[in-house]
Amino acid sequence: MKKIGILLISLAMTGAMSCKGGKKCCQGGGECTHQAAVAEVQQPKKDKKVIVARLTVKEGLEKAFIEVASKLVIATRQEEGNLFYSLYQSPLNPAEFIFYEEYKDDAAFQTHASSAHFAAFAEGIKDMTASDLIVDEF
Repeated sequence: MKKIGILLISLAMTGAMSCKGGKKCCQGGGECTHQAAVAEVQQPKKDKKVIVARLTVKEGLEKAFIEVASKLVIATRQEEGNLFYSLYQSPLNPAEFIFYEEYKDDAAFQTHASSAHFAAFAEGIKDMTASDLIVDEF
């Protein structure tokens, strides 16, 4: 799981640190915009709520988990306060999944957490999980 996190962070930083507007990069002697790009990445909206939720499912239940989770993803993306919601499966261990979620504020997240579709998801996967759901909030 650490490898996936490092890969995601590396990809985000690589994209954030590329030079903008066709200007030469500081490595080529031109104007560097890296610091401005990094500052944009490190400055989230004050009220925005970001969630990274991780779990491992039992071997052989990956497809069944994706079927249940897909319903959650579709319903959550339609919530008024949802800004982004996506499910990722590890390319290194297909039993590991990450949900990346963005909400306009904490109230929108609380609405999601108490929704009928989230409750149905939790009920639908209770016999599929090999680990607890680990939730990081930002």
